[in-house]
Amino acid sequence: MKGNTLVNGSFNFNLNFKCCQLNGFLAVAYKDLQIEFRNRYTISITLLFTLISTTIINFSIPTELIQSNLYAGLIWVVIFFASMTGMARSFVSEEEKGTILLLKLISTPYKVFFGKFLFNLLISLLINLASILMFMLFFDKIKIASFHLFVVSIINAGIGIAGCSTIIGAIISKANVKGALFPILSLPILIPLLMLGIEATHFSLIGKDYALILKDNLFMFGYSGFLITLSSFLFEFVWKD
Repeated sequence: MKGNTLVNGSFNFNLNFKCCQLNGFLAVAYKDLQIEFRNRYTISITLLFTLISTTIINFSIPTELIQSNLYAGLIWVVIFFASMTGMARSFVSEEEKGTILLLKLISTPYKVFFGKFLFNLLISLLINLASILMFMLFFDKIKIASFHLFVVSIINAGIGIAGCSTIIGAIISKANVKGALFPILSLPILIPLLMLGIEATHFSLIGKDYALILKDNLFMFGYSGFLITLSSFLFEFVWKD
């Protein structure tokens, strides 16, 4: 009976180990989500920043003066700075808690990168959703003519922001001035994505030039894919440093 217990225990351990290896990046993302739902640091600070920013914009600029191009630009300004406020924590928290060495022992660089990327992607989409809802609440006179293309534009840009935040977060995690470095290093990488996002959002609001909106989204998707692929290769060198 004891021998059977040992055999079953060994079998379960091996099965769990293989599942952990197979879904390693999901385990990393799940760990970060559990920690985030426990302390709610990133979610709280980004949602608070989004609320304060849209409130200030609402009181500063009369609704009748906001046109679709300005509306699109303001949305992406809020999304960018909200992302820079909260999304640097994925690797910084590992360094502060001293858990980064354990993560290096039990997982591979690619699994860590894509696990952190998945976590940042969920946070990025949450920030984008919160920003859109706030703007729709405060500036209800602005109507979205092509809602599905508007959503696609927001998701495409969110993917790129998540990829950039993951690699830049890993680079600055060992720096002394982490908070200042994150937006400084992220902005040059994200400028093409933000410009395309603003243009695609503007055209989806006014409901014309659908071919140009699709073109912008294809460029955003391609740029995000290139950014994530390049970051995953560079991450191995950053991770082992």
